Amino acid sequence: MTADRQHVRASAAAVFCGSCLLFLIQPLLGRTLLPVFGGSAAVWTVCLAAYQLLLLAGYAYAHGIARRRPSAQRTIHLALLCVASVWTVVFAALRPALRAVAGDTGQPALEVLLCVLVCAGIPYVALAAGSTLVQGWLAKCVVEVAGGQKVQASSGSAASVYRLYAVSNLGSFAGLLVYPFALEPFVSLSVQWWAVALGLCGYTGLMLRLGCIVREKVANCAAADIVSEDGMAARRPVRVWAWYVLPGVTAFLLNAVVAHLFTDVTPLPLVWVAMLSAFLLSYVVGFSARRWLTSSVGIALAAVSLCGAAVAHGRWGTGSFLPNAAAGLCVLFFVGSVLHGWLYEERPETVRLSRYYLAIAVGGAAGGLLASLAAPLVFSRVTEYPLALFLCALLLAMRLPWPRRFGRLRAARPLFVTCCAAMWLILFVALSRHTASRTLFQARNFYGTVRVTQTLEPFGQAGALPVHYLWCGQTTHGLQVRSPLFAGRGTSYYGATGGGIAFSSHAAYREGRGVKVGVVGLGAGCLACYGRPQDLFRFYEINPLMIQVAGAPRLFSFLADAPMRIDLVPGDARKMLEREQAAGDPRYDILMIDAYSGDAVPYHLATLEAFRLYFERLEEDGILAVHVSNWHVDLLPLCKAVSGALGVHPYGVVGVAENHVTTDAMWVFMTRRPHRYHFLGQASVREVAWERVRDIAVPADDRGSLLPLLRH
Repeated sequence: MTADRQHVRASAAAVFCGSCLLFLIQPLLGRTLLPVFGGSAAVWTVCLAAYQLLLLAGYAYAHGIARRRPSAQRTIHLALLCVASVWTVVFAALRPALRAVAGDTGQPALEVLLCVLVCAGIPYVALAAGSTLVQGWLAKCVVEVAGGQKVQASSGSAASVYRLYAVSNLGSFAGLLVYPFALEPFVSLSVQWWAVALGLCGYTGLMLRLGCIVREKVANCAAADIVSEDGMAARRPVRVWAWYVLPGVTAFLLNAVVAHLFTDVTPLPLVWVAMLSAFLLSYVVGFSARRWLTSSVGIALAAVSLCGAAVAHGRWGTGSFLPNAAAGLCVLFFVGSVLHGWLYEERPETVRLSRYYLAIAVGGAAGGLLASLAAPLVFSRVTEYPLALFLCALLLAMRLPWPRRFGRLRAARPLFVTCCAAMWLILFVALSRHTASRTLFQARNFYGTVRVTQTLEPFGQAGALPVHYLWCGQTTHGLQVRSPLFAGRGTSYYGATGGGIAFSSHAAYREGRGVKVGVVGLGAGCLACYGRPQDLFRFYEINPLMIQVAGAPRLFSFLADAPMRIDLVPGDARKMLEREQAAGDPRYDILMIDAYSGDAVPYHLATLEAFRLYFERLEEDGILAVHVSNWHVDLLPLCKAVSGALGVHPYGVVGVAENHVTTDAMWVFMTRRPHRYHFLGQASVREVAWERVRDIAVPADDRGSLLPLLRH
């Protein structure tokens, strides 16, 4: 090989840095747009769809200019990088004004898509195209001696060129880990954008230096007697369909695993980082020189991981996080390594390099969009998860070695592959768990899967009574005993030692005067049982399915039976509260924040600015009630930090299950002045000792992270 070590190292550095910057822009832009559009899950979904389209645009652009001379390619791409650098600098300067000009239309999904395209479209396309272009430039300088004359390297000897794709995914992996653990918690959004702009300028300089090296190498190659691969008589046959299908299936698998864990198991924060890390590392392994994880050993491990996923889903149920998460990680890594190794084996000659990567981008975009956008519209549950595993089992069976002695039976191989995949499907179905609960309602949208189930439970002398449960994923958002015996009684987290404390401890409520109550998070509408004819209750709910369920008397009758006036406000609570504040709407006596119990805590509802808004919407003697029951996130340090920053007085209690229809709950109540609390069952609760709660920095809109709140 005549491509010297300096050229290879410069190419690897450019590919690594470009991919790292690409995966810094992704979470940074999502973090920027999240509070602008209300922090809904749809923001992340639309952002991911936009990123996949931009990635496809980047590969299409690289394929389009790959037919030009190397000098023209370098000129065009360096010009685009300069424009991208200037564009990023301008956006970093104008970013604070984004909130004032975006987020007010009736089509938020289209507006998010437009913001992604406008804010990061040019830099994203330029960075996405970098890996393909750099590999193409390196391929043009790789020459070998064959039959007494110099020819461009064939696919076998140019394997090192394609292995730069492993370097690209390694850079993506580095960027993925750097942002949530090193940048987001410690650096403000403004500084983050300026850092990305500076990094893009540095990357442009690196590409300029690489262009100079390539120009010298191409000139030396041009002086030699080089025969293009287009003139070579023989080409190694490849399966072009694999370029589309393999990355499409693995991208579909990634989205399906994340949807399964977030919807069917528990939305543990940053679980998507672990899953995406396994996915990227499988590309690194698949395109590396070490092939043992992509050969028979890898196929065996992948098969075991698929069976493990079926066992975890069936034996431990959807409520067990660790078995399901471990199964998802193993499937993504081992199955991904085998399929991506297969994809590497189907690489073409380097003259078709750009078409190869464009096909990978097309397949990945199709798989990702089908899982993230089409599946929630088609399936009422996460059906794409077993579907993705079945497709992986089918492809894995195709990779099984076919013994030579069975050569005459090669025509029977498709039947053998189908039988192997069918056996896995039978295993999955056979292990699936069935409950005695009856499903009354189930639907799915961008915000997750909403289910209403009914079970018959014993209530002493009253006998067995039907109990309706509202589930969002595996988190209960309310329950109701469908019997007049339990009418007007708080259930689940909202009993007398839970959410009911806010009412029994407010002077106006105790004295029988009317109060204005705001509730962030509707759930089943259980808090409406505390309403009286003279009161006003206003519920804020971003998920339209929740409004549909709570408003259906056959499912839950809390709202229908309530005697007071009820306002249902669809949309993000913070944006709605800000609009009410600007319009001079009367303030609340009690404001309840019940948006943190699902583990996927909306960051923009938990910052110092958000709590300051909550108190601005409260009367001077008002009570702010915050529901902090949570499996994986400890919200007491947040409440302590906010109380200290705002100079308010917190009172925290850990309530106990008062009866069969209430559950243990943790609530924090805040007031401007010291307050005495009176409620039934006060002797049975455990009050929070704030001196034992650890101190943290208060998260703000522009700087901070919820990582310090994760339970260890």
